[in-house]
Amino acid sequence: MNFFQSEFYGLFAAISIVTLVTVVILRRNSESTVTSSSCRSPLSPAHEWLARLLGGLWVLDGLLQTQPSMIDHFANNILNPLVSAEPIFLKVIVIWGIKLWSLNPVLWDEFATWIQIGIGLAILLGRSGRTRRMGLYLSLVWGLIVWISGEALGSIFVHGSWLVGSPGSAFLYALAAISLLQPARFWISGRARRAFQWSFAALWFLSAFLQVLPSSGWWNPSTLSAYVESMAEMAQPGFLSAPLYIWAHVLNIHPLLWNAVLTMVFTALGVLWLAKPRAPMTWWLTVFVAVATWWLGQDFGVLGGMGTDPNSGAIVLGGLIAYARLVPGMVWQQDHSSKSQHKTMLSG
Repeated sequence: MNFFQSEFYGLFAAISIVTLVTVVILRRNSESTVTSSSCRSPLSPAHEWLARLLGGLWVLDGLLQTQPSMIDHFANNILNPLVSAEPIFLKVIVIWGIKLWSLNPVLWDEFATWIQIGIGLAILLGRSGRTRRMGLYLSLVWGLIVWISGEALGSIFVHGSWLVGSPGSAFLYALAAISLLQPARFWISGRARRAFQWSFAALWFLSAFLQVLPSSGWWNPSTLSAYVESMAEMAQPGFLSAPLYIWAHVLNIHPLLWNAVLTMVFTALGVLWLAKPRAPMTWWLTVFVAVATWWLGQDFGVLGGMGTDPNSGAIVLGGLIAYARLVPGMVWQQDHSSKSQHKTMLSG
């Protein structure tokens, strides 16, 4: 362990102790408040599920930022590759980010770690109160900062594809935060369901557009297979990398055909979310494609020692589960008490 890593982990341990004490105090206060007030949260189960998922993802992202390689190689291995071929305004932003990070990588990595863990804990522990809303506002702001300076707008201008996570997990975090900041009536009146439907349709149409766009480079014969093979070569268990090597080999046999197939699949999902958004078939096909591409394209995002988040597949799958809880009968029936509660609140 070098000097920078020792300094980082020493500071991390000190902040961890302070954070743990703070969390215990806040948790006790929260429990006493809930005990003293018998009222139940008017927010839907879908809202609570999405909030817990978003909070958990932020905590995970913060913990991933503590990987030893992040301290020494984050700027060169993660930020530097974003500079090439991007529009000039993005180049300027990313270059400034690299310069700021290089001034003190230990403190910046510590800050990135704890701002993300802090956002996650605020959302998880805040329930439906002021602390959660503060966490959601921070999630929105920090998500957009990461999306612009750390993800280069999700690579939508250069080699953009759902396979690499476009339009970017941080952008999807920000969208989730916006939806969670909406009032209770948004979640129980049908507007949340329609917002999810339009969002999924837009996601898959954008994915099809990026996949077919010549400037993205996916029509080049070796681009798809080379990209998947580069994912397979990252440090990870063999049972995860073996299917990637097989997939890369298959892509290499008929690369243009497979790119056309991916484009048609994404387009079909977009059409289904417009035409039959409440059909179980639409939901299950989307789950299948999201899981398959999260593994065989995004490689779960966290592997290899330099992953900063689980990539876009995780938040999209979480959004699909939240949507299913807004549509009774799609995947599972809501319990009778939940339905009665929603009817009572709507009539009131």
